[in-house]
Amino acid sequence: YGKGNVGFKQVWPLQLIYHDIAWYLICESCDSGLLSVERVNRFTDCCEIINAEERGIAVQEQRLKIAQKLLKNGWGLFLGNSEQQQAELGGTLKLEKVKVRFFEKVVGFILEGDRRHPRQKIKEGPRDSFGKVVYVDYQIDLPDRSLNEFSLWVNRYMDSAQVLSPPSLVEKHRQAARDLGDRYS
Repeated sequence: YGKGNVGFKQVWPLQLIYHDIAWYLICESCDSGLLSVERVNRFTDCCEIINAEERGIAVQEQRLKIAQKLLKNGWGLFLGNSEQQQAELGGTLKLEKVKVRFFEKVVGFILEGDRRHPRQKIKEGPRDSFGKVVYVDYQIDLPDRSLNEFSLWVNRYMDSAQVLSPPSLVEKHRQAARDLGDRYS
């Protein structure tokens, strides 16, 4: 979606998953070996079976484990381009330290989501005079490929969230807030 990829694509299907509102296919490009997640309804009824004898179940399982590792490391469904995948799987990719402060209206919701991501850290801020938590800091280390999808999640709570790091994400959200204000002025 949004990349101008129209036409036929030959892939090894690895796993069907349901995410948010749709069914997706974790797959591997036959040409490049790039792992990706594709929305199933974007494939038409032009699917053809490729010669499955060229590739055994052991290779399928291995590639699926790699794709699942990328999904687990990131946020959302984008698995990155070839270079990003190689760096991440090779352990040479530096993760971005992301920190977002969530305020009043969504504090309870953020606190109850203690399993959104295996590496997340949630830290309560001070309490007000009624004993309610004023804000919570949500921290997570993510690959750069995941920042756009993470931003979409944070945008759901736009008036109750402040991005604190990394600087590029802070500026992106600051500009989004300005743009929203301008739209209503």
